[in-house]
Amino acid sequence: MRRTGKRALTFGALVGCVALALAPPTAPEAHAWDPSTTHLGLTDRAALESAVHLRWMASSEFQRGLFTALRVDPDRLRRDEWRLFMQTASNAHASSGVRPLGGPGACPGADAPPVTSRYCVEGDLWQLSALQWLEFGVLAELTPPAREVHHFVDPDNRDAPRWRARGEALPPLVLRSRQTRHNGGSTAEQLTRTGFAGDGPSAAAWLADDGDPLAPARMFEHLELAYLAADADARDHHLALALVCAGALLHVGQNLAVPAHARADVAAFFRNLSHHRADRGLPLQELARLRYGRSDLPIVRSAAEVAAQRGTLPAASLHDLLLGRLRDGDAGLAEYTRARFLSSGTLPPPMAIDLEQSDTDAAATLLEGSMLDPAELVGAHLSPWPADRGYVLSGAGRPLMAFATDEDGFVRAFLDDAVYDDQLLRLLPRALDTSRAMLDAIFPAWPQIQVRMGAGTLEFELDAALESPELLVLTQTADGKRAIAMKVTLLPGKRNRVRGLPTELPKDGRLVLVLRAQRKGGDPVLLEHVLAPDAAEIKPMPAQVSAAPEPAEAAAGEDDDEDAEEDAEEDAEDAEEDEEDAEDAPAESGTSDPETAPAG
Repeated sequence: MRRTGKRALTFGALVGCVALALAPPTAPEAHAWDPSTTHLGLTDRAALESAVHLRWMASSEFQRGLFTALRVDPDRLRRDEWRLFMQTASNAHASSGVRPLGGPGACPGADAPPVTSRYCVEGDLWQLSALQWLEFGVLAELTPPAREVHHFVDPDNRDAPRWRARGEALPPLVLRSRQTRHNGGSTAEQLTRTGFAGDGPSAAAWLADDGDPLAPARMFEHLELAYLAADADARDHHLALALVCAGALLHVGQNLAVPAHARADVAAFFRNLSHHRADRGLPLQELARLRYGRSDLPIVRSAAEVAAQRGTLPAASLHDLLLGRLRDGDAGLAEYTRARFLSSGTLPPPMAIDLEQSDTDAAATLLEGSMLDPAELVGAHLSPWPADRGYVLSGAGRPLMAFATDEDGFVRAFLDDAVYDDQLLRLLPRALDTSRAMLDAIFPAWPQIQVRMGAGTLEFELDAALESPELLVLTQTADGKRAIAMKVTLLPGKRNRVRGLPTELPKDGRLVLVLRAQRKGGDPVLLEHVLAPDAAEIKPMPAQVSAAPEPAEAAAGEDDDEDAEEDAEEDAEDAEEDEEDAEDAPAESGTSDPETAPAG
């Protein structure tokens, strides 16, 4: 008989109390990479290997870099942002180094003991370095942990707005229970059957979401205000928020380097890690956390290798980096992970295999329906075979999975440390490369621009891949106040010449250039550069630096005549260049170089 009225409410309350009482208080959260170690380690490396620091320093007269302090004003935050900041700041692990200084209530009254003001910044402001705000965003993306639902993709259609669980099936009741115990789901959702049940919005939907406080749409909104807001404090505030959103984007991207996310394998996140029934999680994540921590990731690169990749954009858009194809035709991160690596919930079921089959035929039987790339299947074989235990190896000799034959003669597939080691050594570098590329795409390089401050002109060639480009010229006072002085519509793929720049500025004032456009892939492009009074050229960063030649050791007295002739030729060339510069100087400038102007 169905209960109604007060008796139903009493019964529901009783069930809720029993569920709370039975839930283990120390159940670990089920994540992909561990946020405080692996995620932050990848983010640290990505930021340092990117061109962001070089580009910021070059565009700000060396006033801004990754370690510049930025402040966030709680009074400027929207309600969803304020709640997110408060929860992330209180939940952040102390060893992560991203708990902000200051914040509401951090500055006591004037009569309070001095020791109580040690974490005070100014009023209720929060303060961290730019790099730390980026890392803060990595942790904010899992506030609450249930946000990880949109870190999955549909393996059959990476652009699908929703995904459903594949592989090993878990009943909706079990999924809701584990989501509540391990991933921050609410007990109310569990009892009303409205919580996570094996499907949800995908990473593709999140990339296009303009309502999520950490999604790319909000990031570019903050980035535009970080360049165009009139007040310097407001610009720092919005730059910090843009970095928080960028950190969330890195978190989502890095999770697509986890096979369980790329294959929509929910069951993989609730594997037993020990004999304790509540100790569940993803074995790949635990191995990475325990083996490498934050600073010992298995990624070793020379300075030359880092410099060669710094600033490059392997894909046309953020979407293509994660879900599409790269410029060289290679797969984006999600497809690369899905097509080359297996997860525990998408392994083949136990099956009987004829021992008379060859090692390659037995492997083909096990890998049928595995969703692996055909290149991984060519030459795949069991080694050894026939045998009680062994591995399924790809044609290149990479372990795809392990197998064991049970007492009934069934071959059972599983993943062990050797398989996980191979996955870590390949997936972590790929996650790092993608993270670095995302940062360089969010903070791209300026084109090379010729500047004539006295004449008030700029001349540069604009990339043909940009759409609707616009140059905004702002004036900035000594106290940081900005105002838009002019807007110029630019022509992509052409050499643009901009005239009429303000030439009279207040004392210690500056001109600021802001380029606003859109890539053909759909991502906004926003660039900022503060022009120094003596600026003559804006160069793309990072500039290519050639290796210095080894010094030659010539005997004393040798080649003196040749050196003298070369010096004379260089002096003559310099003189010719000075004459050409004087001839090319714009007539309207009314200025001359005091070093080259004739005496009298």
